[in-house]
Amino acid sequence: MARKTKYDLISFRDLVVAGKSKTEIMKDMDIKNHPTFNNLMLKLMDEDKKYYQVKEPKKTGQKKQVTAKIGKNQTLTLSSKILFGTDFKPGDSFSVKIFKNRINLTLVDK
Repeated sequence: MARKTKYDLISFRDLVVAGKSKTEIMKDMDIKNHPTFNNLMLKLMDEDKKYYQVKEPKKTGQKKQVTAKIGKNQTLTLSSKILFGTDFKPGDSFSVKIFKNRINLTLVDK
């Protein structure tokens, strides 16, 4: 027999069908953690025999700052992690401007 939950599945269904995001539903129903939310989603889908997809909250545009180090031979290497999501490719050339505490790289058109 399935465990009883303190959350109202009908209210949960109404919020999901209304198109609320995961964060909004958790706030409205006072759900404290993500595993509880996920279990309620599974229970709802099992009961309705239907797949529900909930909107994920939009992520802020903040990128995690990644650092690069100058190597032993005075070289600066930019890893694929730093360049992920850019249009730069191997063999691209850059003009370099060095300021007091900043290096500016500009792609040189071929």
